[in-house]
Amino acid sequence: MTSFSVLRPLLLLLLLLGGLLLSGCSQTANYLDPNGPRYTGQFATTPPQDDGLFRGATWNIQYGQNIPQAITVLQQSPDLQNLDVLLLQEMDSEGTASIAQALGMNFVYYPASIHPKHRRDFGEAILSPWPLKQDQKLLLPHYSPRNGQVRIAVVAQVQTPTPVWVYNTHLETSLMDPKQRLEQLETILQDAETRTGPILLGGDFNTLTPLEREALVAHVRKAGFVWATSQVEGTVPSAEGLITLDYLFARGFTPVDAGVVTRTPVSDHWPLWATLRVER
Repeated sequence: MTSFSVLRPLLLLLLLLGGLLLSGCSQTANYLDPNGPRYTGQFATTPPQDDGLFRGATWNIQYGQNIPQAITVLQQSPDLQNLDVLLLQEMDSEGTASIAQALGMNFVYYPASIHPKHRRDFGEAILSPWPLKQDQKLLLPHYSPRNGQVRIAVVAQVQTPTPVWVYNTHLETSLMDPKQRLEQLETILQDAETRTGPILLGGDFNTLTPLEREALVAHVRKAGFVWATSQVEGTVPSAEGLITLDYLFARGFTPVDAGVVTRTPVSDHWPLWATLRVER
């Protein structure tokens, strides 16, 4: 007899897929130019003091909504203070600029598409109190089987005393064939192989089931990364318990601590953070 504990991930997957299908099948308008659209802003006044640690966080702010409330969370949560980099997903340029200005950070933002649900830009941003250099948009292979949406990663070098390459991504949902989703990830890892120095890779990887999580982590570890937030039980609350959709992976770093900021009704995701030490 199959136990309920085994069925729970399957039931959750079916519920999510059903909801996605009911949300509509409008075709997405994608931004396929690797050079843009591109948005940047400089709101940092002076670089922070370097204490030998690198603090990073990632947060999927659902559809880039509730920006004033998100700013309050980012300003008032003790674990989200003194960040060296903040990765945001599902953003538009206006929301990104508002957060960057409120936090006194520089930013680079690339949209992947105009989302068919709300008809606004939908993409990823990197924010930092340090200068951001050599930013780039990576177009990931394969389109959403639901609405033809493209996925991207945004990369930039954070100019700390030891410069850090940072990747922010939002992979396709479980509607896509698992092999194709790993090929999206592999595009990012192949680009990371061309970089020297420490690397932080984070974002929303949409691993709905434990099997998807295990495949993702194994693939990233094979490329020489450590799972910096492995101690975190989950990043998305659901009726079936916590799910891990969001990750921070690192290469050239030693993880020190990690966690999530819970009880944040701003989004369906919790902010995920990690403290790292650069390997000299």
